[in-house]
Amino acid sequence: MPRPDDECPYPKPFPAEFNACPAYQARQFIPLDTMYQPLEPVLTCRHLVTRALPQRHRWYAACSLGDAEARGRWASEVGVDRLERIRAIQRELGSAIAPYSGRLWELKGQQLLAFRDGRDAGPATEALRHLAGQMSAHLQKFLNEHNTAFTDIDMPVDAALRLISVAVERFIDTKFATEVSFEVPDDVLQGFPEPVRTFFQPASAERPRPNP
Repeated sequence: MPRPDDECPYPKPFPAEFNACPAYQARQFIPLDTMYQPLEPVLTCRHLVTRALPQRHRWYAACSLGDAEARGRWASEVGVDRLERIRAIQRELGSAIAPYSGRLWELKGQQLLAFRDGRDAGPATEALRHLAGQMSAHLQKFLNEHNTAFTDIDMPVDAALRLISVAVERFIDTKFATEVSFEVPDDVLQGFPEPVRTFFQPASAERPRPNP
């Protein structure tokens, strides 16, 4: 049976130097084991989603933008040079939060385990908020120091700070492991101009049909 047109054709997890796809936007993912302990971080893509195959209980890694033509078209519409600048600042942003991310996920795992076992999650939640506050202060300094770079990608620093704050709060408040992420909710993003939305969550195409 032919594979779907929107299937991501690249090996995963993505290597740090991956640049084969014009629409690639790296996102670090830290999985949790069955005891909510964080495992080794891996790189995935903001566009990567899981979709069902026609056969029951079969799944594949799909690109939310569509097939290869759709990925190239999206990259051209956003602007190849602009995308590269976005990737560069995202890499720097990732480096800025790296000292905090491991501990954040450890505390998140402790919080989720407490939720699962019906115990008081207050101490873990309080510790999460304290560490998130430290990270946010560090990020504010980082954003102010890189104001020019953010201006170059049409990303106002104040908008970045607000959206990062929303993403962190969502990370802390989520009670289900399958929903934990630093993604910014769609309904929040809709209140910002297109360049801001593209930075945090690039537009996706409708799902294409599989090859006949």
